[in-house]
Amino acid sequence: MKKHRIWIGILIFAAILLLFAGGIGIYAQSNLNKINRVNKEEEVFVDPSSEDFEIDEELAARIQSDSESEIEVVDPKDIDWGDLNIPVVEDQDVINLLLIGQDRREGQGRQRSDTMIICSIDTRRDKIILSSVMRDLYVPIPGYSNNRINAAYQFGGMTLLDQVMEESLGIHIDGNIEVDFSGFINSLSAVGNLDIELNEAEAEYLNTHVSWVEQAGASGEGWSLKAGVNSMTPEQVLAYSRIRYVGNSDWERTDRQRRVLIAAFDKVKDQGITGITKMADNILPNLTTDLTDMQIIGYIYTILSNGITEIESYRIPVEGTYSCQTLSYGMEVLVPDLAANSRALQEYIYGTEGE
Repeated sequence: MKKHRIWIGILIFAAILLLFAGGIGIYAQSNLNKINRVNKEEEVFVDPSSEDFEIDEELAARIQSDSESEIEVVDPKDIDWGDLNIPVVEDQDVINLLLIGQDRREGQGRQRSDTMIICSIDTRRDKIILSSVMRDLYVPIPGYSNNRINAAYQFGGMTLLDQVMEESLGIHIDGNIEVDFSGFINSLSAVGNLDIELNEAEAEYLNTHVSWVEQAGASGEGWSLKAGVNSMTPEQVLAYSRIRYVGNSDWERTDRQRRVLIAAFDKVKDQGITGITKMADNILPNLTTDLTDMQIIGYIYTILSNGITEIESYRIPVEGTYSCQTLSYGMEVLVPDLAANSRALQEYIYGTEGE
């Protein structure tokens, strides 16, 4: 267990909380109209015949061209979920909000969810629990094939992703908050540069691999980051938070995202009401949610009235409850014991295992 503040959604949430705490709730309520809204009843689903997979083309070519390849592969048809009947736990004292970082560049439509964090507000234990769900988690997607869990958002938006969270992990989602690449940069631009400590490998990688930032509409030319503490621009912070090929892949990437939010939160909390208000003006238009104004205000009031300040964080899948597999068509996934992971997640969020 680690106590951290994670991803951009928590930064926005913290900024709104501070606005209300500052006694300017009416102004903050009017600002909520700047958030983009989703009507889940009108979300468009991808035709199942058009579903796709994040295949590693180089890996797929190696598997197909070498009949004696040493790469151990699994036929997706051989993955048996057994009698998958995950119990869903709901508790009136716990509110579950799903924070979604969307893997979308400028000009693209809805893409995969690059980051998924369940933000649980527990009024009984007076704490917030942040549970990261790894994007490579292999799960059944209703109406589609088995796939990485991040594909559910592309196929059916918040509606389908919430359904997967419920059916595969036993967690009912009360609302969603989403931000994409450009929104991430715009939101961090409102906060300004962040002091981030890099190791030598991270600095070298960022100085030589900036293609994804350029695709997002920002220039990475002239970066000269160093090992140690750097004052990093929003574009550099975005690149840092997305590194997957330094250290232990996605596992360390989630750690980097935590460091970004700690730095951002530490900077935001020192601003006065005027500064925070200005940040909110620039940040809120970058968010998309299915929550109503009254729900947002109600959740904020719940946190403030209960004096909730403690934050815990966890990650799914749990060690010892999954296996790393290479599927025969060239996709690497984390195949979980869904029953074990749902029990662990329910223990984290509710303090009790589902029956």
